[in-house]
Amino acid sequence: MLGLLRQFGRDTSGNFAIMTGLLLPLMLVATGAAVDFGIALTSSQRLSAAANGAVLAALSEVQVRTERGEEITEEAIAEAVEGFFLSNASNLPLTTLSSVTPRAEIARNEITATLSFQANYQTTLMMLFGRDTVPISNQAQATVTLRSYININILIDTSQSMGIGATDRDQQLVAQATNPSCAFACHINKARGSSSYDAARRNGATMRIDVARSAVAAAVDTIVATEEFPGQVTVGLYRFSNELTEILSPTDARAADPAYVKSLAQSQINLDMTYGGTNIEEALRQIATRMPASGNGGSPGDRIQYVVVVSDGVESGQAWLPNYWFLHAKSSPNDPKKAYAPHEVNYALNPSACDGLRRSEIDLYFIYTEYLEPKYGTINSGDRQRFDFISKSLFPIIPARMATCAGSTDHVLQASSPAQIHAAFEAIAHKLSSPLRLY
Repeated sequence: MLGLLRQFGRDTSGNFAIMTGLLLPLMLVATGAAVDFGIALTSSQRLSAAANGAVLAALSEVQVRTERGEEITEEAIAEAVEGFFLSNASNLPLTTLSSVTPRAEIARNEITATLSFQANYQTTLMMLFGRDTVPISNQAQATVTLRSYININILIDTSQSMGIGATDRDQQLVAQATNPSCAFACHINKARGSSSYDAARRNGATMRIDVARSAVAAAVDTIVATEEFPGQVTVGLYRFSNELTEILSPTDARAADPAYVKSLAQSQINLDMTYGGTNIEEALRQIATRMPASGNGGSPGDRIQYVVVVSDGVESGQAWLPNYWFLHAKSSPNDPKKAYAPHEVNYALNPSACDGLRRSEIDLYFIYTEYLEPKYGTINSGDRQRFDFISKSLFPIIPARMATCAGSTDHVLQASSPAQIHAAFEAIAHKLSSPLRLY
């Protein structure tokens, strides 16, 4: 009897049948899942492609209709998006749409179309195991910048801090150009041609003002490359230290001539060689009073208005001349601030300076060229205290204040190197005149 039991235990002739019986339900589930999920994935891809095609087709139609002078509403765009989608989303096997939500937003010359959808795929094999449907959902979004007339006003900070070397090597050349060696603002109150700034440039140094100047020229080239029709873009040029100085009015007949704009940028964006500070707030207030409210871009006389400010964001109130006194009144201080002498105080931008531009719906961009602390040459104790205060107290808050002033963090582009400054200008130029694009 014991022998028979041992023989039975060693007999494996029926194991395959037993294992097959145990694994068959799992194999059926896996096969059913693979088949159903494969078909569901195909349906999802076809619906997503239909959604992408719908938003692109609707905005392409908008472009054509607006160029014919037709008025387009957000409701009409949303209706067109839904129509394009439904015409391409039918006849999908075992797939039923449960919701379709088209949306459109018109912000002056920029139109955004969005379509969200939800659907259910009806399973075939998986339903035998309790899974009746597979949910499908996605969203498509596209944006187009319509052919519009725009005006770009470029404000360049030409104060003393923009006269520092653009790189470490350039700072060394500045220090070598003076005797005794000087690190910062050695050009102050010097005649044009005899300052350390001019001497360093003759020795091959590039200053940040030089980078900004060439970046403006590069931006003009980018604007020309993205123009959709002659005269689409006009450019106003300004420089500022204590006050705003107009180089080229955007209403000048030559403001649409890129060659002329570039020539003026090269010849007129120069460092302020006299005693003076950096009054960004006054520059913003003055440009707001000179510009018309932003239009819808439909005609040369109704241009969409933009302002681009290039600055390190460190304000310096000076009182070297009576009419240059622009320190904040004690009743409304712009903290934090710090004075180093009776005639000077440093502080960061007050966001309220942008109120006039924002009331006129003028879009504002900052190219933030972070203040460079000199590393070479003689630096007196007062300047060392100044640089310490700027780096510890002002650097942490300047980008946020610029963003508050402009109304968006996307409108503040930080650029410290020459290549970054060029890239920032080009990024803004592309943004202001960009084609139909899918997100």
